[in-house]
Amino acid sequence: MVTRREFLELLGISTAYLLIHPYVAFAGEDDIFPSGVASADPTNDSIILWTRINPEVHKRLNKNLKVYIIDDIQKNPDKVLKEKAIKEFEIPANKITDIGDYTIKFKVSGLKPGKTYFYIFEYDNSKKIGRFKTLPTEVDKYQFIFVTCQNYEDGYYPAFKYISEEDEAGFVLHLGDAIYERVYGAKVSGRNINLPSGSKFAISLEDYRYLYKKYLSDENYQLARAMQTFIYIWDDHEFANDYYYNYGKDYWYSPSLPKELNEDRYKSLLLRKYAVKAWYEYIPADVSLDFKGHPLEWIKIYRDFKIGNLANLICLDERSYRESQCPKRYQSVGCYTQSQHTMLGLEQKRWFFDKVINNKNKFGWNIVANEVQFVSGKIDGFYGSTDAWDGYIGEREEILDILTKNDINNIVMLTGDRHAFLAADIPNSFKENYDKVLGAEFMTGAISSINASEAGWWKKDLSKYNNVDEISQAEISQNPWTKFLNQKTWGYSVLEIDKEKVSSTFYSVNKYEKNPPKEILAKFTYKRGESIKREI
Repeated sequence: MVTRREFLELLGISTAYLLIHPYVAFAGEDDIFPSGVASADPTNDSIILWTRINPEVHKRLNKNLKVYIIDDIQKNPDKVLKEKAIKEFEIPANKITDIGDYTIKFKVSGLKPGKTYFYIFEYDNSKKIGRFKTLPTEVDKYQFIFVTCQNYEDGYYPAFKYISEEDEAGFVLHLGDAIYERVYGAKVSGRNINLPSGSKFAISLEDYRYLYKKYLSDENYQLARAMQTFIYIWDDHEFANDYYYNYGKDYWYSPSLPKELNEDRYKSLLLRKYAVKAWYEYIPADVSLDFKGHPLEWIKIYRDFKIGNLANLICLDERSYRESQCPKRYQSVGCYTQSQHTMLGLEQKRWFFDKVINNKNKFGWNIVANEVQFVSGKIDGFYGSTDAWDGYIGEREEILDILTKNDINNIVMLTGDRHAFLAADIPNSFKENYDKVLGAEFMTGAISSINASEAGWWKKDLSKYNNVDEISQAEISQNPWTKFLNQKTWGYSVLEIDKEKVSSTFYSVNKYEKNPPKEILAKFTYKRGESIKREI
């Protein structure tokens, strides 16, 4: 397999140059492809490819876009194009328009399983190259990366540089918050956000589009998207903080949005359209978008991916269909709706239960892309967040009951949202003396978003504790299923799967430095029905 360094050397770029300009480059490509290239949603025979053409260039040149798929790359890129392309495509110039903000996304089928391919976008003799991997049909072991929460203002993206170098990874699972809809203020130099509307939060389609373009201006993020295949779900900030669906009024509501938006169905749905359209344009997911039907039917992002017969990755949407959280979302005593409200919605919940039950004998593991913390996290009698599954305990009990009644213990939940690293058992009951382990939860820290050590919210709500370490230790000691919690750093995680076990390695990467070292925080392993074990 061609490594990252060999891949970059194909472009004739020296090692010294790469140290200064660590991104995939062909002459002239920055002017043509300002947001880079990407691949996503792999199957065993297909892939989604994506790029965006500079609108000013396209208006001037009005050229077709050519795409080449290569399975045997050589040292001469021009020779590759002429002799080694196994598939060629041409996107007509009239398909590259402002309707999609000059983004291009399409599906390539007829590929071979478990294989590394390269692709080249060519426009007016400028080229941009990327790499992707199809999913295997038969495999004994597999690994992939999972990431979350990358507020552009909060820090740099050195984690993405290291992610681009993970040559053994099959793909990158992004658990959401790929953008932040609100302007908080830059925490590091050169990371300012200035929305076209002049507002402090996204209120127009151009605002949301601007955010994706701004985030994709980061060289490390572009490099990771070129070198790795991505699978995306969203969390809340792709639209609005902590939003939920108000089924009574039939539109979405966010406690962070201005009153005039939350009290006007038309304005709320229009804002949702803007957010979803921009996500659809800039995130290369194999989903469809249609605004003609009911708002809850505009787009469906929950889907699954089969990794041979080793594992099935079940990607959930835990935002679009949820009912409201408790009125007090953080450090809450709880409320009566915890046992009544849904997070998944009826249709998605049925789909999820069907996948979990039917996959029991089809796959070794059910891996769940789970946006918010699943295990309970009470401290001193208060729920840390009722925006997470602690706010939907009735539905969580349904899940535990389904697993218990069907004797399922192959569940591994991968979680983002909290900006912390966490490892926990998934018990059959969230009582102190649980007697059965049904699975494991591994939570990855943020790429860059602020964590508890920076935010300081605990100084008010948990003032009896002196620092975040004490809070983390209190959560571990009062919630015996939780074995590890780090709320002080950032980075990414790697999941390794084989027939007997699933392991997660947590990597810390300092967002305040552009070229920091990466460090291993911990590694935990889960074997079916057993409490997780720390390896590192």
